[in-house]
Amino acid sequence: MNLTQTQLIELLADGQFHSGEKLGQALGVTRMAIHKRIDALAALGLDVFRVNRKGYRLAAPLQLMHLEKIKSALKQPLTNVHLHHITGSTNDDLRFLLAEQSHAQPGLCVLAEMQTAGRGRRGKPWHSPFGSNVYLSMYWPLLQGLNAAIGMSVALGVALAQLLDAEGVAEVSIKWPNDIYIAEKKVAGILVELEGQADGEGQAIVGVGLNLSMAGTQPDIDQPFTSVQAHLTEALDRNRWAALLIDAVYQALKQHDKEGLTPTVRDWPSYDRYYQQPVRILLGSHSHEGIAQGIDEMGALLVEQEGQLKRYFGGEVSVRSK
Repeated sequence: MNLTQTQLIELLADGQFHSGEKLGQALGVTRMAIHKRIDALAALGLDVFRVNRKGYRLAAPLQLMHLEKIKSALKQPLTNVHLHHITGSTNDDLRFLLAEQSHAQPGLCVLAEMQTAGRGRRGKPWHSPFGSNVYLSMYWPLLQGLNAAIGMSVALGVALAQLLDAEGVAEVSIKWPNDIYIAEKKVAGILVELEGQADGEGQAIVGVGLNLSMAGTQPDIDQPFTSVQAHLTEALDRNRWAALLIDAVYQALKQHDKEGLTPTVRDWPSYDRYYQQPVRILLGSHSHEGIAQGIDEMGALLVEQEGQLKRYFGGEVSVRSK
């Protein structure tokens, strides 16, 4: 996003009417240029009203994220935090930063108001509208190689569920390995991308998308979804929630390094969406049925089938209610 477009959004964020003339004066461009930029905002999914003699306004006020507000709300001692208005993918942005830095610190992270090429597990696109959710990517070194990341995504899923729980959100659950649900509707997803060797140093790029206040109608989403705001009685602060998310991910990664999956295995049954329920496991073109029995010490899904416990790991496995 160019500087003028960013400034235009900031001027309109209050949800009040602004004339094209005054917007042009504030930004140093013509009224015609403002008109074209308003069209561009609509392409971002922002609902802009136009009324003769009154000007332009957003359908609702927009609470933008501000880097300094986020940093001041952090409990963890992190200073290397980057914020973009619009980007392709925060995971890709983080990878670019890592290529530029020879000694990146654990917790280096990138936030965005919108992603144009966000992705989830198995390469599925992650719908990332502007100014309503939070998209985070965090770097974590794997000094003991890729094996050190075993169960990391499951641990992160529990950490996000505990964050929502602590903030007063009810009916939080996890669909193995790490999709977060509120009242049976998806609210967050996690993508962990690993790079390196099994027996040498490696790194994890942890991507998290958390729906904060996304509108209830999204034609690009093909499953039930919800947002945190829909389950709170008071208006949330997006800057505070961005800081809460960073803190939760950072602390979960520190704990995973120190204690492995022991705390995660202990806490998992409290949030397991399918615990001791009939499930169908989709593995490629094959389908398997059984009773979900939680996770093991490696983060694998345990399923009772014909009197035996079978283990399923991530990758191409998909879990459905039977």
